[in-house]
Amino acid sequence: MDTAAAKPAHRPWIVIAAKSIVVAQSLAIVYALTSVWIAAAAAAGFVVVVGAVKALSRASRQVDQIFDEELSRQ
Repeated sequence: MDTAAAKPAHRPWIVIAAKSIVVAQSLAIVYALTSVWIAAAAAAGFVVVVGAVKALSRASRQVDQIFDEELSRQ
């Protein structure tokens, strides 16, 4: 069976553009319903969450790599 058809055909920049549009619209809604300060706090919170997820993902990959190296020695 050919698995190439199961892989997504979109480019990474399209995904980044779509995510940025969703984030910008979400912040615009928060700004429209509340104030500038609440929207700024929501944006800062989003940046913190994205940074934490990236750091945890990187750490998880490193731990997986270490386990693979150690388990292959035995």
